[in-house]
Amino acid sequence: MKRLMILVLALAFVVSIGVVAFALPAPVEKLKGGFVGVISSPLEIKDYTVSEFKDSHYNPLGLVGGFLKGTAYMVKKAVSGVLDIVTFPIK
Repeated sequence: MKRLMILVLALAFVVSIGVVAFALPAPVEKLKGGFVGVISSPLEIKDYTVSEFKDSHYNPLGLVGGFLKGTAYMVKKAVSGVLDIVTFPIK
């Protein structure tokens, strides 16, 4: 009985260490992704402005529409990044 108890405790210890080792990179990746999202969010304005400008037949309308669309996507990406930064310990 004593050997069985030692075996069960040793197995529980090994499993608990393994679970922590596999869970550790996920929060770090989430934190890193949040920072990248916040830092790269202003690039959304440029990307969507250029894209809409090239696709439109009337360039001033494409410029304004792309700027507004890019601003909306920038805010979305920045808010998502901030949420990832704040909640990175929670998987």
